[in-house]
Amino acid sequence: MNLSPLIYFSRLYGANAELVTCGGGNTSMKENGLMYVKGSGTALKDAVTDTFVGMDMRRLLGILDEEYPADDAAREAKFVHDCALAKLPGEESKRPSVEALLHALFPQRFVLHLHPALVNGLTCSQNGESECRRLFGDSVVWVPACKPGYTLAKIMKDVFDASARPIKTVLLENHGVFFGADTVEDLAVHLNGMLNALNACVKEKPDVESDAEEPGYEDKIRRFSGKQYVNFNASPTALRFAASPEAAAPIMKPFNPDQIVYCGPRVKFANCENCLNSIDANVIVMRGKGIYALGDTQKAADNCMTLVKDAMKIVVYAEAFGGAKPMDQELVDFIVGWEVESYRKSVTK
Repeated sequence: MNLSPLIYFSRLYGANAELVTCGGGNTSMKENGLMYVKGSGTALKDAVTDTFVGMDMRRLLGILDEEYPADDAAREAKFVHDCALAKLPGEESKRPSVEALLHALFPQRFVLHLHPALVNGLTCSQNGESECRRLFGDSVVWVPACKPGYTLAKIMKDVFDASARPIKTVLLENHGVFFGADTVEDLAVHLNGMLNALNACVKEKPDVESDAEEPGYEDKIRRFSGKQYVNFNASPTALRFAASPEAAAPIMKPFNPDQIVYCGPRVKFANCENCLNSIDANVIVMRGKGIYALGDTQKAADNCMTLVKDAMKIVVYAEAFGGAKPMDQELVDFIVGWEVESYRKSVTK
């Protein structure tokens, strides 16, 4: 299979920081019963032939006909194992995206899956489902928040089976968007149409970039957190959240799996310097000063700050759709313990 079109649009969208953060998002291409899908832990912007994992569509879709354990850990372990069995010969050393089965469900040749902050302003909002219907009618399918992996794949299969016409766009609550198309050009049409519709609704644009000088707490943060790398943000939007505990409330919980992977499941609000004596989070909102992102490596701290900015954008965008809606704690706990995300984090440090 000639993967040039897949590589082209993977790099195109992967290089756009408004569409892809860190290692987020994935892409695929199908032909003659085979599918090539982005490998876990790779970056779309750097896509080459080896980025993608070849899979047998028949074996992959056959997973949905099997019985799976009710226990989360056992179910997801079997799911990862069975997905691996669907890899083509010679692909044994690669690990396909956990969303490979979702890609396979789309009948279209190409699939693009992204988590842009603008889109997640809708998917992570209080009125997301009703606003989705208002903006896109039945041209976009809304899937409520659920456990990723096998559970999401089964729900998606039911959605596709129940549809009287081919599904081209799916919005996943607290997650992101899938687009399916038979040409690369049509992918762009679907994506740009959604972005234009959402931009027309946005009431305020977030301002998350900062070159402000750190106010002098870095050494204390390193000492009490055990993290050696510290990034600081005192952008206008960050200062808005740092004004008080009430102002910070919308960003104290994660909105999507990416934020859990790169920032951890919790945020600390510090009212004063003395509050830094106990740090059990990778993100600190410092009252009146700004926001810190911590990491064991510079890349980890940079990735953490990237997702902090993403969270701030989501909150601002979500104001157009009834306000921000974080993930349920049960779902957060599941992802914290999910082997798939632990693997992704381990290969993107």
